[in-house]
Amino acid sequence: MTLKIVVDSSLNVPDHFLQEYGIVEVPALVIFGPDEVYRNKVDISDEEFYYRLVERGEQPTTSQPTPMQFVEGYREAGSTEILCCTVSSKLSGTYNSAVQAADIIKEEGINVTVWDTLFASMGGGWQAVVAARMAREGKPLSHILQTLERVRARSFGFLTVETLSYLARAGRISRTQARVGNALNIKPVLEFRNGFIEVIGRERGRKRAVRALIKHVKNKAAGRPVRLGVGHARARTDAETLLALCHEELNIAEEVIVELGPVLGAIGGPGLIGLAGHIIEDEE
Repeated sequence: MTLKIVVDSSLNVPDHFLQEYGIVEVPALVIFGPDEVYRNKVDISDEEFYYRLVERGEQPTTSQPTPMQFVEGYREAGSTEILCCTVSSKLSGTYNSAVQAADIIKEEGINVTVWDTLFASMGGGWQAVVAARMAREGKPLSHILQTLERVRARSFGFLTVETLSYLARAGRISRTQARVGNALNIKPVLEFRNGFIEVIGRERGRKRAVRALIKHVKNKAAGRPVRLGVGHARARTDAETLLALCHEELNIAEEVIVELGPVLGAIGGPGLIGLAGHIIEDEE
């Protein structure tokens, strides 16, 4: 039976890829208070999420899908051989939920391999797409995993925020740091490193921060082609402008623009924007 791919919603795999390759998406949970728990993209849209975050000033929390959500996703995939790609295990308990579910469902004769992308959004999303394409070609799981090791090693993710206020609301920095940083128009530049998100620089102003994102990807790619994802939180126009600038500086083989969901959106707030993807090599 054909290998099927399952992902969690924090990888932001675009709907057209989900449909084209029959990828099953398991939604993260968005929590507004003790009695309001929603499944991302199922019970609550990104539009409603950002409305409540911004216009109503609510501060949600997010949680990984439960093991039983993954069990349901594995069953929905309709195969006895499944590869599940998850958001970084260093950022979320999603990977552990997927592993627990794999252990549960093996009693039904369904074999699940769980792959830790070590990224979020399209830093991991492209890994899932590469796997789905290879599965469609009939490549064995062992070969797909070997390829994913190389793709993950060449993956990247850089982001910046419009305001520090949401980082403070989410408890990532102090309110004093946010007030001072906002007053000085400081924009942090962050990178996914070894599964974590680390601050690698600070720029004065949005334009400089955006240019820094491109510079970091350009330095990593060194002229080689990339699959690129431009992620944004309620900042579509900025994302389109950023992609146009990327075309001037990068060798882009494939591109998508994605709306970042609640997991990153709740932390960075509207205006969060980033570049994620991987460098392409001949063996793919």
